Amino acid sequence: MAEGIRIDNIVKTYGEGDTAVHALRGASMSVAAGEVVGLIGPSGSGKSTLLKCLGAVIEPTSGRMQIGEQMIYDDGWKVRDLRALRRDLIGFIFQAPYLIPFLDVTDNVAILPMLAGKSNVQSRAEAHGLLEALDVGHRAAAMPSQLSGGEQQRVAIARALVNRPPVILADEPTAPLDGERALAVIGLLNEMALQYETAIIVVTHDEKIIPTFKRLYNIRDGVTIEEVT
Repeated sequence: MAEGIRIDNIVKTYGEGDTAVHALRGASMSVAAGEVVGLIGPSGSGKSTLLKCLGAVIEPTSGRMQIGEQMIYDDGWKVRDLRALRRDLIGFIFQAPYLIPFLDVTDNVAILPMLAGKSNVQSRAEAHGLLEALDVGHRAAAMPSQLSGGEQQRVAIARALVNRPPVILADEPTAPLDGERALAVIGLLNEMALQYETAIIVVTHDEKIIPTFKRLYNIRDGVTIEEVT
């Protein structure tokens, strides 16, 4: 499989001297295009910091990060426009769907390609296609408040996929869902990863879904350890 995202020896230190906090001490991982991997670890292990570094939300102290063939970070950002990087190359799925309450389902998904410069017609067509693929096409005109929790999360997945990013970061995406819906969401992520050749990293504490991952990274004291399941 082609490379989706790879990080090597990512370090993140907050502060200096005696008060320095070493959140990441050399985290490394790789996820191929079309693959879904889990990222687990106890509270305070560095999961949130690593996810923020992967999402270009905070800057690492040192290390390397590559998306596909493009070097994103090498002891400093190699991309000028981090906002465009996050918009075009990285999709985000959160524990809460964070749908815009005053937009209908279609526009919640279409807004990202519109911001990327695509026409309203093209953006809405792409949104409809994804909503159909995720079995919520019949809810395209509904408002977020009219959706069930499972439907809202499917719309959030569609929004993450709509710009066809090579990487998706999912932070506790099944936490609010019951067992059946949680497994359905992970099944959808696996299907979408293969269909769109997307590398997906799922941060989770959800014991219901951990056995579904073919590969797990366990982060301990800021260092990632691959555990094949």
